[in-house]
Amino acid sequence: MFAFREVIFLAISKKENGYRVDVSLGIDPITKKQQRVRIKGIKKKKEAQELEAQYIRLYHEKKIVSSSSFTLKDIQEIYFKKYTSNQKPNYVRSQKELYKNHIEPFFGNALITLLKFKQINDFQNSLLEKESATKKTLSKNSINKIMILLGKLFNTAIKENIIIENPCRNIEKLKFEKKEMNFWTADTFKIFLSAINEDKEPYTYLFYQTAFLTGLRAGEMIALTWKDVDFDRGEIRVNKTASLIKGEYVTTEPKTANSRRFVTINTNLLKRLEVWKKEQQQFLFDSFQNFDPEKLLVFQYNENHPSRDFFSRRIKRIIKENNLAIDPIRLHDFRHSHVALLINNGEEPTAIKERLGHASITTTIDVYGHLYPNKQKSMSDKLNNIF
Repeated sequence: MFAFREVIFLAISKKENGYRVDVSLGIDPITKKQQRVRIKGIKKKKEAQELEAQYIRLYHEKKIVSSSSFTLKDIQEIYFKKYTSNQKPNYVRSQKELYKNHIEPFFGNALITLLKFKQINDFQNSLLEKESATKKTLSKNSINKIMILLGKLFNTAIKENIIIENPCRNIEKLKFEKKEMNFWTADTFKIFLSAINEDKEPYTYLFYQTAFLTGLRAGEMIALTWKDVDFDRGEIRVNKTASLIKGEYVTTEPKTANSRRFVTINTNLLKRLEVWKKEQQQFLFDSFQNFDPEKLLVFQYNENHPSRDFFSRRIKRIIKENNLAIDPIRLHDFRHSHVALLINNGEEPTAIKERLGHASITTTIDVYGHLYPNKQKSMSDKLNNIF
């Protein structure tokens, strides 16, 4: 018998039908049961010894590793402290929630070096079982995001020279059908907008109008200051976004470098913004006395930071209260609606890419390509001229 620290030992034993090699790889980090590999029916002792030597070689090549005091929980602390400094606060918060809600309950304080493909595969399967067993389903897309985070934690352990290989490497992504994109046509949007009392809620009216006619992200819109609106050039400068972190809105850099952009606005929208800028201070005067006009946000309507949730919830409420015969959409779907409008107007993908702030034209085509008219009929008709 060869003992290797706390993890692996080998044993060769002679049986009636030949030799057997027993390999113990220590305690399973999840089930806490002994992990064993048993190779039976080896005809010759020399073959058993060669197999034994192979396991010894794998161990010394660090392809079979000894235990370590680092747990997966330790690794996630290192990951969030050292490797997320360039990430947006809102993204980091969502990643921490994924770990706390899904990864930590399953793995607990499991030693990082003992986690192999089997445990990772069992974890993915447990997420799938959770999907089918609970009413609050976990989508396959969500499961993929959890597995991506888990892979990042193992990559962190590799960078810290704690493990050699990432056991998530051979875990396959779950396939899922993308949800059909929801958007409003210009006519549908007009019905929605007509139900808003512009005199009582000019900020609500203008917010949805700006979203539909610019395609700005919600976070980009609620972070806008009046300095970002160039009335002479007729454009909005996008250079920041606002995210809700622990109950407070935090202004950060845009989603990507390409998100920094100038978005032109049509004349009618520009005029409405000019009117609201003049009315805003008077509108707010009754709400609170001590405000700095230079620091006002474009869509600020009271003492607090404009709320993304407020504008999101108002969509369904406006439709319900006014008995509108239209289906509600998400706030982000206003961005989709804007793109659908541009495509309907014959705009090219490259122009749309720049307007939306996509990092690549591939993103624009992948997300919105299906909205473009199908050119295959005219393409095939041209082939008639060959013969």
